[in-house]
Amino acid sequence: MKNKFVLFGIVAILISLIFGGVAYQQLVAENMDEVYLNIGYSTLFLSIAVYLWHMKDEKQKNNS
Repeated sequence: MKNKFVLFGIVAILISLIFGGVAYQQLVAENMDEVYLNIGYSTLFLSIAVYLWHMKDEKQKNNS
């Protein structure tokens, strides 16, 4: 079960990096609306990853 949380956390970080890259490309193109949108998505997926790792730690505490 804990491996599932780690795997989904890593996937969420990778998706966040993709949105961050798109935000950078839009920043270079000076399309600020898209920059803010992609930064928001990037932040969302980073927070999901942190929450999943927190859930993994809580499951380990409960199983001990």
